[in-house]
Amino acid sequence: MTDPTLEEQIATAGLTYGRRHDISYRTGLVMQALGAAALAVLYPLESPFYTAGILMFNAGALLSGIHLLVWMSWIKKIIVGSILIGIPVQILGWMNAPEQYAVSVIIAGIGLVCVGAGGMAGKEAYCFGYREGWMLMWLYPLLVLANLTGLSHPVFNALGFSAAFLLLLSLTGRKLKQPLLSKCTTAVCAPPQHNSH
Repeated sequence: MTDPTLEEQIATAGLTYGRRHDISYRTGLVMQALGAAALAVLYPLESPFYTAGILMFNAGALLSGIHLLVWMSWIKKIIVGSILIGIPVQILGWMNAPEQYAVSVIIAGIGLVCVGAGGMAGKEAYCFGYREGWMLMWLYPLLVLANLTGLSHPVFNALGFSAAFLLLLSLTGRKLKQPLLSKCTTAVCAPPQHNSH
């Protein structure tokens, strides 16, 4: 008996997920990498346009999160939920928070988006053995916590943003080289059970 294809596993689980979903997921990864690139380049130059990188990263994380394929629905709910909460928190910090708290509120919102992005990077590490995913899972919280606690320095941020970009670039490149709808390669993913709904 041969191993079922991913399409057969998806059908067994009763999920709707096809090539266009996988393409959208990968497009979100590209957007995250482009956002990280803009941040890595524009932040050290002290350009106010580095926020465009954050916006692109947010949009990419949301697109990838919506089109993420995982067998345990609670994982996807945490990932997408953190992104959907993090984006409005950033907007709230920018538009409505008192001036002395605005930066902290914005960074907290970015942190929530990074929870989702880190979860997706971790999924890639878990399912496909991409070490960049494990590193991003640690780098995102380190950057966010350092900035929230005021322990960051512009040089630390510039190096951290550059590292995030390089790791995302590598992860995204590896993902784009994969055939669409690739099965887990690390033999740790349990096959889905039949969904009776």
